[in-house]
Amino acid sequence: MSPVDQTKETSAKALLANGVQVFNDHLASKIQAGLGRPLPQMEVRVKNLSVSADVVVGQHEDGRELPTLTHTIKTAALKLSSSKHVVHKTIVRNFSGVFEPGTITLVLGQPSSGKSSLMKVLSGRFPQEKRVT
Repeated sequence: MSPVDQTKETSAKALLANGVQVFNDHLASKIQAGLGRPLPQMEVRVKNLSVSADVVVGQHEDGRELPTLTHTIKTAALKLSSSKHVVHKTIVRNFSGVFEPGTITLVLGQPSSGKSSLMKVLSGRFPQEKRVT
């Protein structure tokens, strides 16, 4: 049975017997034939994308003291009374790229290098109140 004949079947096993790619190609050709034109393709282009944020930096604690009630109260009081030190942190700096249809892009980087922030900006899920330019 050819891949085209198998799509007359209704079970998932029959539809995917020759693989997902064969099924997707067949489905795309049927949709294109029904529309009378090719399926739209989307290309994502990014030029000089920068993301930054203001981060509150706390005091460095020794960490050697035992977590007693006195120590906990003292630390909480110091946190409330001391002024907050805010640092401007650049998360992604001047990123440019093109994501073409039909390709898979692998994003690699060190921990805290901005991979998740980049993906959130590209998908439109990054908070609008942050600095994105």
